[in-house]
Amino acid sequence: MIFGLLSVAKVNAGNYKIDQNKVDDLFASSKDITESALADNYNVATSSLVAAKGGQSVGGYLIRAFFCGEFALHRYYMGASGAGIFFEYFCIPIVGPIDTFVDFWWVVFKGETALNKYKGTSKYIVWLG
Repeated sequence: MIFGLLSVAKVNAGNYKIDQNKVDDLFASSKDITESALADNYNVATSSLVAAKGGQSVGGYLIRAFFCGEFALHRYYMGASGAGIFFEYFCIPIVGPIDTFVDFWWVVFKGETALNKYKGTSKYIVWLG
């Protein structure tokens, strides 16, 4: 461990210099990427890049479900209220992750149809009924 700390202390970045002219040239020659350019290049409808009504989108939901599903952040994003959802996801060690897994993949395959069932509901298991 001491060897590792000493080797980190020995690293010297003082020999490197940034050539500002080259950086400016790179920015000047770069291609501007906008939503319409993405839609043209990848055959994606521009409307799918915009958040859904109310500011909630499938992408926003999926990111929250994937990374913070254990804390039920994806459900609060959709308007669930109360501490019950948090405790059901976080405090039940096996059921919470399984429910998060199903929530995530259900929205992946069903899209907006599934997402609409989550809006404003505090039901624990939305996909059964």
